[in-house]
Amino acid sequence: MKTKPAGSRAFTLLEVVVAIGILAVTLIAVFGLLAASTRPAGVIADTQVAAHLGENIQDELERLKAGLGLDGLAAIVPLGGSAAPLQLVATRDGRRVLRADGSAPAAGNSLNDPLRRGIANRDRYYLAEVTQQLDLPYAPGAGFLAVSVRVTWPYRLPAGPPTPEATAVDADPAREVPNNERRWTVVSFAFRP
Repeated sequence: MKTKPAGSRAFTLLEVVVAIGILAVTLIAVFGLLAASTRPAGVIADTQVAAHLGENIQDELERLKAGLGLDGLAAIVPLGGSAAPLQLVATRDGRRVLRADGSAPAAGNSLNDPLRRGIANRDRYYLAEVTQQLDLPYAPGAGFLAVSVRVTWPYRLPAGPPTPEATAVDADPAREVPNNERRWTVVSFAFRP
């Protein structure tokens, strides 16, 4: 039988099992933190897009004003608290914002429309609801229209794979996210004639 030299020590089976257990718990905690940290990154990215969406919303409202005039824009934007605000939708990257309600909404155009391509239901990630500010209602001749825009997201999410050759906005399934599960922000604008 061999004896160990004085001063040397080997790990016992119990020590090895305890060390592996501690390592496993530590790795599970680290992976849990990594998984939790990636989710807020998506939330932060969506929030940043929503913050910058204001410019594109303002551009779409300016486009509507150019076609309708300030009085016409005021006529389609109801007072705050209305059950039927003017609705605009935007893609997840925030680059395209189109009207999605009323007569001839641009968001409902064909996906192949050469002049103003629509936004597929599955790609309508942000919903912008536009109303006149209650404390500054529009009056003809007042010189400005003050609006408040409530942006919520995610508005719709894809409910299946996309169809590459789809031309209709509702060709691919999408599900609307309940309002109480969305994030939101509010921006305000003033329009002059």
